[in-house]
Amino acid sequence: MSCCGQGRMALKASQAGAGAVRPGGSAMARAPTRMRYLGAAPIVVHGAITGMAYPFSAARPVQWVDARDVAGLLRQGIFGRSA
Repeated sequence: MSCCGQGRMALKASQAGAGAVRPGGSAMARAPTRMRYLGAAPIVVHGAITGMAYPFSAARPVQWVDARDVAGLLRQGIFGRSA
C-alpha cells in the first residue's frame, strides 16, 4: 500500500528530469547501476525514489536502474547487482 504523498514525490522527480541536480544530491549519486532480476516471471517494478518503471524478465534480467532506486530494489530480495 502506498501513501498519496509518494505519488506526488514520484511525479515531481519525473518532471524534474534525469539531469537535474536537487539540493543535497549530486549527478554522481544518480549514476545508473546495472541490476539483475533473479526471478523468472516477467515483472515491472517502480523505483521508490524516481517512480520510474523498470521491466524485468528471464529474457531481459539485466536493466539499468537509477542509483537512487537501487536500495529499494535490493531490499525486495529478487534483485542483485550486475557486473
